[in-house]
Amino acid sequence: MPQNAASPHNRRLVAAWLFLLAFMIWVMAGIGGYTRDTGSGLSIMDWDPIIGAIPPLTHHAWEALFAKYKTISQYKLLHQGMDLAGFKQLFWPEYFHRLWGRLMGVVLLVPLIIFALAGRIEKRLIPWLVLLFVLGGVQGAIGWYMVHSGFIPGSTAVQPWRLSLHFFGAMFLLGAVLWAALSVQSPAPARHAGCKGLRAHAGVAFTMLLLAMFGGTLVSGIHGIDAFSIAKGIGTGQPPAHWPASGIFTNTATIIFDHQLLAVLATIAILSFTVRALRGNAPAPVRDAALAAGALVLLQFALGVTALVSKRIDLGVAHQMNAVLLLGTLILALHRLRGAT
Repeated sequence: MPQNAASPHNRRLVAAWLFLLAFMIWVMAGIGGYTRDTGSGLSIMDWDPIIGAIPPLTHHAWEALFAKYKTISQYKLLHQGMDLAGFKQLFWPEYFHRLWGRLMGVVLLVPLIIFALAGRIEKRLIPWLVLLFVLGGVQGAIGWYMVHSGFIPGSTAVQPWRLSLHFFGAMFLLGAVLWAALSVQSPAPARHAGCKGLRAHAGVAFTMLLLAMFGGTLVSGIHGIDAFSIAKGIGTGQPPAHWPASGIFTNTATIIFDHQLLAVLATIAILSFTVRALRGNAPAPVRDAALAAGALVLLQFALGVTALVSKRIDLGVAHQMNAVLLLGTLILALHRLRGAT
């Protein structure tokens, strides 16, 4: 029986599916952060999008994979003498990271086909979601392009700029999926009178957060969490000598300071957006999104400082996941303000 794709039931169904995908991308950001911070990303030397879904099943297969790993500089310079058990500890985070990416592809493609054939999804949305599936595959290729940079002789990690490219590819996919889900859920923009300036303010806060997150990817790329030192003045919030011309992309102290500076500016932009929404008596949906953004940015600031000072990987991962959650909250605010007049 033909379905009315625009019916409330079908909209709820499609929106729930897209929200699930957005949630999976958020989880992927955490898995990727843990993989990066533990140095596990170079433990698998082949891409193999299909066959690679199967992990080594025999001792011989494990030994063969370990032998490949022994040929790269990360093993020779950082893990010389590591046994097979140690290699397995490196392997599993990267394996699960790639497996989760494959699972996201399945969760996008299979329901898309089923919903399209059943007439439960609006035709105008189908090409966009197909494009997102293709871009998801491109994101996997970018991930391999990033990982491959770690196999360059003398390198023990991936190149930071490739890490940034991979991360922001994921953020684009998150934003696109989340915006689609919100639009399916609420197709008609609310005409909030007098909120056009607030919408522009949210756009500035969103942009500042993206810049701070870019700085964060560079900090992650150089393992900045290990570089904090009060004695050397690294990560203490003080500009390094000869700043800002002191190696924007190469000097550890400069990279960390730039991220901290951008984080402070983003925090000010987001908190001022929250205050403006409250003082301007913004409509409840906008006010709630602004309050959530304000609370999350305070948590983000606390997590960032604590992770850097404590040098704890788990807090670093929480810092990254909260940043993605904050980004999603600002996307929610912008979506609710899209019809502002």
